[in-house]
Amino acid sequence: MTFDETDFAKRVPKKILDLTKENMEVYNMGLYDSFKEAVREFSKTGTKLWKAWYYDDFREYIPCIYNSEYLNFKKYPLKYKDK
Repeated sequence: MTFDETDFAKRVPKKILDLTKENMEVYNMGLYDSFKEAVREFSKTGTKLWKAWYYDDFREYIPCIYNSEYLNFKKYPLKYKDK
């Protein structure tokens, strides 16, 4: 899989995008693992992106890696939505 910024549904900080790209191109990691590592490294505690990392649920940010049935947020709500 190659890095493509259009895979991201929401705006993501440049540092996270850059590290995701590096992880994918240099270390041959997949999009999910690359993004998870970058978010762990650069997101600030308490932010929505950090909560997505904490609950291991990036559906809002990279929906292309999930089965479409799980993108129904009414049926499968985000664990961190109201926290």
